[in-house]
Amino acid sequence: MFLLKKFLILLMLFNLTTPIYAGHLSTYNIASSAKSMLGKRYKWGGNGPYRYDCSGFTKEVFKKNGIRIPRVSKDQAKVGKKVRRRSQLKKGDLVFFHSKKSNRVDHVGIYLGHGKFIHASRFHKRIVISPLREYRRFFKWGCRLT
Repeated sequence: MFLLKKFLILLMLFNLTTPIYAGHLSTYNIASSAKSMLGKRYKWGGNGPYRYDCSGFTKEVFKKNGIRIPRVSKDQAKVGKKVRRRSQLKKGDLVFFHSKKSNRVDHVGIYLGHGKFIHASRFHKRIVISPLREYRRFFKWGCRLT
């Protein structure tokens, strides 16, 4: 009986510490985790817990959901399955953008559905929800990890 209890406790601890893999991840959890950080301050290079830049924010949201992704947006853009069209994006997809000055990926957010995404905005100086249409000229692609 003692060994059975010990085994069950170890099994329970293992399940609590084992990361969730992308195939089992709920897009609702990603969106919910991201929204829980709304209003946190923007800081270039910020990794949290109080200030984030765009890729620090996305890295933290996915980490909270058991998925490890690279730290910077240009490397995050290389993971998952690419989604080329905005019309094919699904809730929980990473969305990537370039700036007016460069055609390289330099911004990332998380698609929430209904034409909106959440991101750490340098312009707004905090984590905000924005309409994707306002960024359509700069949209590169999405990546699906879930």
